[in-house]
Amino acid sequence: MKRRLFVLRVLAALTISAARAQDSLDNLFDATSEIVGHNTNGMETPVNQLVTPTGILVPLPGMRPNDLALSPNGKLLVTSGLLPYLVALDPTTGKVTQRVPFPVEGHENSPAVSSLILNANEGSKLSFTGLAFSPDGSRIYLSNVNGDIKVFAVGPDERISPLCSLPLPPANKPGRKLDIPTGIAVSPDGTKIYVALNVGNQVVELSTDSGKLMRTWRVGDAPYDVVLCRKKLFVSNWGGRLPGPDSLTGPIGRNGTVRVDQRSVASEGSVSVIDLDDVPSTAGTEILTGRHACALALSPNRKFLAVANAGDDTVTIIDTKTKKVVETLSARQSPGDLFGAQPNALAFDKRGKRLFVCNGTQNAVAVFDFKPGKSRMLGLVPVGWFPCSIAFDARQKTLDVANIEDIAQKMEVSPKSKANGGMGFNSKEYFGSLSLAPVP
Repeated sequence: MKRRLFVLRVLAALTISAARAQDSLDNLFDATSEIVGHNTNGMETPVNQLVTPTGILVPLPGMRPNDLALSPNGKLLVTSGLLPYLVALDPTTGKVTQRVPFPVEGHENSPAVSSLILNANEGSKLSFTGLAFSPDGSRIYLSNVNGDIKVFAVGPDERISPLCSLPLPPANKPGRKLDIPTGIAVSPDGTKIYVALNVGNQVVELSTDSGKLMRTWRVGDAPYDVVLCRKKLFVSNWGGRLPGPDSLTGPIGRNGTVRVDQRSVASEGSVSVIDLDDVPSTAGTEILTGRHACALALSPNRKFLAVANAGDDTVTIIDTKTKKVVETLSARQSPGDLFGAQPNALAFDKRGKRLFVCNGTQNAVAVFDFKPGKSRMLGLVPVGWFPCSIAFDARQKTLDVANIEDIAQKMEVSPKSKANGGMGFNSKEYFGSLSLAPVP
C-alpha cells in the first residue's frame, strides 16, 4: 500500500512539473491557432513565424528565386530559380514584363529554344547564385547548374532575348561530371567575365565574345561569390581554405573534403585574393572569415569588401588595399540572441553610408550605419520569407529582395498543382516572391 501511495505521489509530482514546464514554455513562446498561409495579419509559416513584409510583395508561383539583378540604368529587374527561364520585372511596380527561355547549349548566335525541341534545357536552372548585367546593361549573364553560362541580350527598349551559352570546364568529380558555376563578375569593358566553379574549387576567366577559356585560378573550398576590384578578384569560399595534410576534415558531398571542427561541422570560411597581373594560377592571399562565407559586396569607393558569414551570423569587413579584416559585425540585433540570423546577401547604398544585409532566418533586412571600425545596426526591415538576394535601387529608393519561400494565396493554384488537378500546398509546391521595400 505504501509503495502504491509513493508511486501515485511521484506521478502527481511529475504531472505538476510537466504542467509548470508547459506554462513556462507558453510564456516563452507565442502560441497561435492561425492557419498556415496568408492571413489578415500577415503570413503564418509552418514554423510559427509571422511574416509581415513591407512595400510591394510580388508572388512568383512555381519559382524559388535564388538571385536577382538590377540593370545599371535601374529600369530592369531580373530574377530566376528552379525553372529554365529568366523573369523580368518593372522595378517601379513589380509587374512581370517578360519570361525569357534560356538559350540552348552552344555558342554565339545560337537560336532560341524551339517549341519543336523537347526538353532542350531539361534540368537547366539558376545556380545557388550568379546573375549579373554587363556594365553597359546590354547583356545578362546567368550561372546554370548544368555547367555553362547562359547569355541574354538586352535591347534599347529593355526587351530581353536569349543569345547564347558559354561552356565551362568540367569538374570530372565522382558523381559529378559538370561543374556548378556560382558567382559572376564582369570586367569594366565587358570583354571578360570571371566565374566561380563551386565543385572544382576554381575561378575561370572567359572571353565574352568567343566564350574562350583564357585563365584559371585555384582558390579555396567550394567558392561561392566573386567580385572584381580594380586588378584584383575577391572570391568567397564556403568551406574556407583547402585542407592541408594535417587538417581535420569531413566530406563535402561526394566531391571532396572540407576543414571541420570536433563536431564535424565546417570550421571556417575564407576569401581568396587573385592579382590579375600575377602569373601564378593559384590565389596569392587567403583571408579567414566566419563560417560559410557566401555573398560579397564592394563599397562604392572600392575601399571595403563586406562578406556575409551565414554559419556565424556575422559580416566580415575587409580593407581591399591592405587585405586585412577591419571589422566584424553581428547580424543579430543583439550578439547574445539565441535565435540566429543567417546573413546570406548584401548591398551598399549609392554613397556607401548604409550596408543592407539579408537575414534569411529572420525574414528581414538588417540596416547598418557603415563606418568601418564603428559600424552599428540601425534596425531591421521586414521583407518576405527567407530573403536570399538584394539590390539597392537608387532611383526608386527601394530595396529589391528575392525571397526563396512563400505560400500560395488560398484561392491560388500553382502550376504544379494545376497540372495535378489539385490545390497543392505540399513541400514541392515551390513558391517564391520578390519584395520591393522602401528604404526607411
